[in-house]
Amino acid sequence: MSVDLDKVVYFLADGNFTRIVLENKMILTCGIGLIKMEEILAQQISHNPDCLLVRAGKSHIINLQKIVLINVLKQQVLLAGDNGQAFSVKVSREAAKGLKQLIAKTKLK
Repeated sequence: MSVDLDKVVYFLADGNFTRIVLENKMILTCGIGLIKMEEILAQQISHNPDCLLVRAGKSHIINLQKIVLINVLKQQVLLAGDNGQAFSVKVSREAAKGLKQLIAKTKLK
């Protein structure tokens, strides 16, 4: 399966599977776990430095370029695709704080 990483909003762990959520709200299911998916993505990202995918807790890998708002208190990340579709992801408080710090660092560069 080949997926354009620029169209991916986030990856979601689902047992031994990974759900890939695209900006057109299509959800693809891949027969590998999130840990293995993260390894595969690391190889892909090394060839595409503009792609900013980051692990957010145990269950998600999120495309930083799609983040609109991070609410640490509600443990929620709001994302939007390039076409305006909105997405909401529940993450741990620690993951939300980490994402917020990472975004602050990347905007400074």
